Amino acid sequence: MENKAILHSIEKNISTLLNYKNMIFLHFIGFFMGRAGILDSLAPFGIGFYVAIILFNKRYFSVALAIMAGTISTQGLMGSLQYGISIVVISILYKYVLNLRKTKIIKISILSSIIYAMVASTFLILNKYYIYDQLMILFEALVILAIVFISSYAIPATLQSIKRKRLATEEVICVAIIMALVLSGIKDFNIAGLSIKNVLSILITVLFAYNGGASIGAAVGITIGLIGSMSNSGMPPVVIAIYGFSGLLAGIFRELGRAGSAFGFLLGNTILTFYINGYYEIFIQLKEVLLSFIMFLIIPAGVIKNLQRYTSSLAPVHGGRGYGEVMKQRIHDKLWDFSDTFFELSSTFENMVQQVEAFDNQDLSRLIERVAEGVCLECGMRRSCWDKGFMTTYKSIENLLLLIETKEEIGLEELPDHIKKRCVKAKALVQKAAALYELSRINLTWRKKLMESRELVGQQLKGVAQGIQQLAKEVNNNIYFDTRLEEALYIALDKVGLPATNIMVTHDESNFLEVTVERKRCFKREECSSSYIPIMSEIIGAPMIKKTQSCNIDFDNNLCKFVLVEANQYSAITKVAQVTKEGNFLSGDTYSFIDLRDHQYMVALSDGMGTGEKAHSQSTATISMLEKMMEAGFNQEMAIKTVNSMLILKASNEIFSTIDMVVLNLHNGMANYVKIGCVSSYIKKRDGKVHTIPSSSLPIGILSEIEIQERQCQLSDGDLLIMISDGILEVNKEGRDEWLFDYISSIHTLNPQEMADKILHRALQFTNNIPEDDMTVLVTKVWRNI
Repeated sequence: MENKAILHSIEKNISTLLNYKNMIFLHFIGFFMGRAGILDSLAPFGIGFYVAIILFNKRYFSVALAIMAGTISTQGLMGSLQYGISIVVISILYKYVLNLRKTKIIKISILSSIIYAMVASTFLILNKYYIYDQLMILFEALVILAIVFISSYAIPATLQSIKRKRLATEEVICVAIIMALVLSGIKDFNIAGLSIKNVLSILITVLFAYNGGASIGAAVGITIGLIGSMSNSGMPPVVIAIYGFSGLLAGIFRELGRAGSAFGFLLGNTILTFYINGYYEIFIQLKEVLLSFIMFLIIPAGVIKNLQRYTSSLAPVHGGRGYGEVMKQRIHDKLWDFSDTFFELSSTFENMVQQVEAFDNQDLSRLIERVAEGVCLECGMRRSCWDKGFMTTYKSIENLLLLIETKEEIGLEELPDHIKKRCVKAKALVQKAAALYELSRINLTWRKKLMESRELVGQQLKGVAQGIQQLAKEVNNNIYFDTRLEEALYIALDKVGLPATNIMVTHDESNFLEVTVERKRCFKREECSSSYIPIMSEIIGAPMIKKTQSCNIDFDNNLCKFVLVEANQYSAITKVAQVTKEGNFLSGDTYSFIDLRDHQYMVALSDGMGTGEKAHSQSTATISMLEKMMEAGFNQEMAIKTVNSMLILKASNEIFSTIDMVVLNLHNGMANYVKIGCVSSYIKKRDGKVHTIPSSSLPIGILSEIEIQERQCQLSDGDLLIMISDGILEVNKEGRDEWLFDYISSIHTLNPQEMADKILHRALQFTNNIPEDDMTVLVTKVWRNI
């Protein structure tokens, strides 16, 4: 508690000190703004500056005294009377009549101009009246309107300099205009023949050019030259070019340090001096330039660095375009090399696949040889059977093997004649032949399995290669950095005091916008969602959401990074109605609906062959693998082929499952259907029309090569996507597809749960509420967000 009290006391003292400093600073600026004139006899700048001050904070009403003191010092008491009365009227009106917090600045600016025009016109009527004088009053009123706007940018940017970290370009220019007006208020004050106004003008131009670069230097130089030319009728417009061009060169040469910026300004002044020599006198004396340079060089580095935060470029350095292109090309080439490697591995496995036939001649000869070695080698009749009657004995054993292949049990009377008449070990021969044949058959089965596995591995390697190729193409897509939007986001966050270490805005060729923000950790207070996202959405002009719920934490630097993308134009929700076959605890139907990356939403339904526990394990394995593949970023075709391969390799027994799958692109409302071995799906539009999505392929897990047919359709607001298992459709033996299509057409509801319940209830009516198969209905509703 004591520490908190001490901290509060320190913060209060600092706040009080800053208020005193601001008060003194504003009175100082106000005095010279009151002295600033235009066309030698007009001094409207003080009124506009005063209006912006009280708009910023009502406590600064006393600045009016400093402004009037400055105005009287140049215009005299009578010449300042119309300005003083205008300030008094404005003060009374804004303090007791208008609520400045609820009044737009444009209204305040116009009202201030009108007040001055009315007061000045009254003075004009009481004296000699000339149309020229009335035009000058209107001109001054317009100047007041503009200065209110300019000061409303410059004052907050200056007084909040401790909290602000960056200024927008327009804020920098507004600050420069106010500084130029203050300099013009100095008038022609000289010391030892040196114009203080010129010395300070040069110093300010070089400071801004050194910190902000060529663009800021040129802009500030032109501003100072323009204000100086307008405030002094004896100064020709060429001084605008001198300051602007010199500020440009000072910014260009800033890479050489302070001396470089000073040299750049001197070079610009020298070039234009020679260019105009003979026509005009020299307005910026060399000794004034040198004095400014000395002051610039002795300014402490801390002051320069502090100013640099407000005048340097806002756009973060993303690296040169050439560097970025080279790195992108290197990544693309590396990924392409990986892809080629996997394609070669795929070809290697496919070349290793051989057609395995049932007992070719070589296998048969080897088997007969092994039978003879096992039975005939120690037999006394071996010479008679094999040496004298080799071909007859060989053919007889071959016929015996063929007989074993066709019959489970063989009697002695069924043996080939040669064996039955001459073989003294006929029974042992049959047993040995049967045992060896069974071993050979098992070996053949596993050889087939091995070849199938090699083929599937080859297919998967090819799929991986295609995936890497797709990734390489995506990496090589052109990515554009939107530095203007980055600058606007920096400024918007800075104005409300939200820190941002780095902001990067990118969009690709499809104009997909992505904003990456790096800031100090908020320790899971979700400031990104509560504070940053609303402001950034307003600046971008579109609702933004976090790409992933969790932020990327950099513990070493105590930073977190989150990525924003445009919110989906569509949303989707899925509801389910399901019953299992009577007598079963587990359903053979398994479903899933999940959000995927890149604005996608997947709904999938799998029906295992049969019912009960076995069907449940089949469909669950299918959906589980499908979910993992889709979440990993595989496309639908590759994911399904991989799942098919896994099911074939999973076990020696066959595993069959259907797949009814749709992936919705919630960004553009496109639906992509993939149907394998399942029944038809339906789409019911808001106007009541029903569209059928048919299916004709075999279930997954039967063939190593499966045909995947994709169907795309554009969804609209209020569409209902209906997916069912075959247990729903087959309850009506007569109508089959027709009854469900007609019934869906007759249902009048936009509630997905109600639609699912009605379809399931209607299907059960055909079976007297006794489910004869697993029944599942998935209804997904799609609606437009914006």
